[in-house]
Amino acid sequence: MQLWRRHLEYVVILGMLLTGGYALVSGLLADLFGFPRFFLHPWAGYACALLVLIHLALNRRRIARYIRLRPLSREKPTPPLAPGQPARLGRRDFLIGALSGLAGFLIGFLLPSSRRPVAGEDLGQQYHRWSKPGGSGLDALRIDWGPRPAPLKAYPQAPRTVLPAPEWSGPPIGNIIAARRSRREYISGTLALEELSVLLYAAQGITEPRWGFRAAPSAGALYPIETYVVVHSVVGLEMGLYHYVVADHALEQIRPGDLRAELVRAGIGQDMLRTAQVCFILTAIFGRTRWRYRERAYRYILLEAGHIGQNLYLAATGLGLGTCAVGAFLDDAVNRLLGIDGEEETALYLFPVGRIGG
Repeated sequence: MQLWRRHLEYVVILGMLLTGGYALVSGLLADLFGFPRFFLHPWAGYACALLVLIHLALNRRRIARYIRLRPLSREKPTPPLAPGQPARLGRRDFLIGALSGLAGFLIGFLLPSSRRPVAGEDLGQQYHRWSKPGGSGLDALRIDWGPRPAPLKAYPQAPRTVLPAPEWSGPPIGNIIAARRSRREYISGTLALEELSVLLYAAQGITEPRWGFRAAPSAGALYPIETYVVVHSVVGLEMGLYHYVVADHALEQIRPGDLRAELVRAGIGQDMLRTAQVCFILTAIFGRTRWRYRERAYRYILLEAGHIGQNLYLAATGLGLGTCAVGAFLDDAVNRLLGIDGEEETALYLFPVGRIGG
């Protein structure tokens, strides 16, 4: 009975070491990737691992002696150590342990990904499953997610138009929400520059200058969405393609000319893209979010585009204008219209905005 109690004690020590190590690793990963935001998980792991290390340090001679003596083995027990002589790990035992650990690491690292398709599951379901916290296992650590790109995009040589300060005098938000609809038919006319200013401010304007926070939420305040405006008829602006400079609440003209025909072709023949006074195009620079949120970045970027789109809907409704979210378009054609590569930056969403009849 005494012998089994002795062995049980060492089994408990081994269990403490394994669980403490697991808690330490999971705590570090939690802090690194920001999975759990409650502090008890990582700090409990650190405390547990520290206690295990202290326990092992205090009992290192007993543990070494136990390993050397191997009381359950049928082999002849190792002679007792001389007084004051420290226990040492044999060279053979050390090499076996080191090679076993290295082999285990290489097998885990080089084996094919465990993210195999599930029968009957489409690509969207596979991505949704893989992008859950911890769903990708160690695969996420092997991927080069790229460096952090510049937080803002600019066209230094482009002519710039500073927009008037946005002024809001619309109906109460409750009335706006109740009146919000997708409007696909627009009447002829022009937009005032002040109206365009309000729309851009509602989409991505800076609402807190100190921290750079914007009108729409963004995961980690990284703001991967860029806003372009194809202008058909706005007072004070030439027809053409413009880029919204968030920091200065201004527009950069990056391509002059009448782009209505090209825009309609890229939009698969949807005529509302031609009859609207302007068309907003939202793009994503994936690297801005990917460096931090990795496999979850694509989710967050699409959510942010939706936030911006709803802001556009509400602002347009409040101004007495109409808009309609457009997700059906030829990606490559829209990317060419904007002059972007479609990989590091690509089009996500179109919003024609125009005047509507009573």
